[in-house]
Amino acid sequence: MGSGASPMNEEQEKIVGLCRTFVTSMMDVEAGITTMHEKMSKAERQECLKAVLRWVDTAPEIPANSYSRELAREILGQLSASAFYEDYKGSADSYIQ
Repeated sequence: MGSGASPMNEEQEKIVGLCRTFVTSMMDVEAGITTMHEKMSKAERQECLKAVLRWVDTAPEIPANSYSRELAREILGQLSASAFYEDYKGSADSYIQ
């Protein structure tokens, strides 16, 4: 990971890899969602994101009581703000910029 860090065991490396994949995937989703306004009307954007959220709520591969389902709703809700507002300029929070 970084210089001076002690070597990780196989299980630690697996978790780090999963987390890296997760964050990279979130970046891909963010890029796709934030450019939707260039390719879709507002109604199309809303329809698309509603379909995604319906899937999150009903997907059998995501257990109904899982933290992943709730977290997915929260993340997608935050990322989708740009798709619902024509003039969305991002967060005013300095830690995000």
